[in-house]
Amino acid sequence: MRQDDLSDIQNDARSQNLVRAIERFIRILNEQAGEKHAAKVVLDGAVLRGSELNQKPERFIEEELIDPVMQVLGYEPRFQPTGFKGLGVRQPDFTALNLDVTNFGEVKKPGKIENAREESFEYLTMATDRPIIGIATDGFVWILHTATKSDEQPTYTHHVALHDLFKKIRLEQTQPRAERRSRPHLRDLSRDFVSQFNASYIETLVTAD
Repeated sequence: MRQDDLSDIQNDARSQNLVRAIERFIRILNEQAGEKHAAKVVLDGAVLRGSELNQKPERFIEEELIDPVMQVLGYEPRFQPTGFKGLGVRQPDFTALNLDVTNFGEVKKPGKIENAREESFEYLTMATDRPIIGIATDGFVWILHTATKSDEQPTYTHHVALHDLFKKIRLEQTQPRAERRSRPHLRDLSRDFVSQFNASYIETLVTAD
C-alpha cells in the first residue's frame, strides 16, 4: 500500500469522526443554548451569546468543540498553556503537546474569527521560537499561520471554513433517517479540513527539507 493510499484511508476515518464530533456538538449546543439561538448561530452565522449558554462562550467552544475536533485531527491539546518564549505573561488558548515544534492557538466564539486571527498572529509575531505553528479558530473557521526560519515572520498558510458542514448536519438532524442517507456527503465536506489540518501534515509544513 502506498503512503498516499494510507493517508487517504486515515483522512476518510478522520472525516467520519469529525462528522460525529460536530453532530455531538450541535446536540449539546441545542440543549444548552436553546434550539432558537443554536439555529441562528449555526444557520445564520450569529455570534454565540454567553447569556444564552449561562457560560462563557469561549470556554464552551473549547470544551465541546475544539478539544474533540483536535483529537480527531491527531492532536493532544492542552488549554491555557504557559512558558512560550517572547510572550511574557500573555497566554495562548491552547497548544498541542504531541508536536515537536512550538505551536499554539487562539479560540474565539463563533462569529468572531477575525478576532482569533488577529490575536493569534500577534502572539506568533511576539514569540521567538522558530519553527512555529499557529492556529486561529472560532470552531467554524480554522486559519493556519507558520514560520520556519529564525528571522522569518509568520505568514498565512491556509484556512478552511466548515459552515456548510455545520449547516448540513444541523438541518439533517431534524429529518428522520437523514444520518444514514447523507453521511458520505458529510464526509466529503470535511475531507479538505482533515487533510489540511491534521497533526502529521501540519508538522511537515515547517520541518520538511
